[in-house]
Amino acid sequence: MKKYIITTESGSDLSKEIIDRYNIQVVPMHVTMENQTYDDGSFDVQRVFDYYEETGNLPKTSGSTLQDNAEVFKQIFDKHPDAYIIHIGYSAVTTVSFNAANIAAQDFKNVYLVDSKHVSIGAAAVVKATAQFIEDNPDTSPEEIIAFVEDIRERTHMVFLPKTLLYLKAGGRVSNLAFYGANLLKIHPTIILENGYLVSGKKYRGPFDSCLKKMVNNFFESYNINPETVMVVGAPGVEDNQKEMINNLLRENGIQTSGWMNAGSVISSHGGPGAIGITGIEK
Repeated sequence: MKKYIITTESGSDLSKEIIDRYNIQVVPMHVTMENQTYDDGSFDVQRVFDYYEETGNLPKTSGSTLQDNAEVFKQIFDKHPDAYIIHIGYSAVTTVSFNAANIAAQDFKNVYLVDSKHVSIGAAAVVKATAQFIEDNPDTSPEEIIAFVEDIRERTHMVFLPKTLLYLKAGGRVSNLAFYGANLLKIHPTIILENGYLVSGKKYRGPFDSCLKKMVNNFFESYNINPETVMVVGAPGVEDNQKEMINNLLRENGIQTSGWMNAGSVISSHGGPGAIGITGIEK
């Protein structure tokens, strides 16, 4: 029976519970503020928002480097020489991370790479489902695992609702005209993943909490989601009453338990404070 170890980037926003449960090894992505670059996950995400408020500049995010990946691969093989690494990468079209992992893997045997085509909790959903698949099928082959990922990534859906468009505007993802128009008309556009790309989704009008409710209900109306795969992510600034509202909405949609993840600094640099997202895998 082969020993499989999954690796992924920190931008997948996996909870410590999932990381520990499945022994997932995380390769750091990076955030630069002023002239200092930090590993994603090494500091409080609130610093991202504080930095923007203080300077008017967005932190710069960057992917995992060749050295980051090589170091994690080496640590795994030093401890488990006969292991097989399954690297489930953060969406390859959004960062250099996947290419860096591919180059690093050339110096090792038994490293298999596959693009999740997702970010944040979308990637987390793919990673968790794959880890469970391996646990349930211990005699599976690397090729079968890759095929599993390639299947479920197409059935994985993620949508998130920024509370403010300031961060998307600052990052050049929203024009000044669209920003001021949305504020004037109280429009909240969602962000979704299409073939690995972050693109604009449905637009809701009204107070943020009302739009949040519509987003969650429309998510379950649009997709036949496996209840066991649902995860929710929130950036710093999400209020307790909003969490309670989402939990109630999930129960109304037949979801008894769901994982609540904390948004990391990479996705928070784009979504801003108070952003909330939901993901799940279609049956």
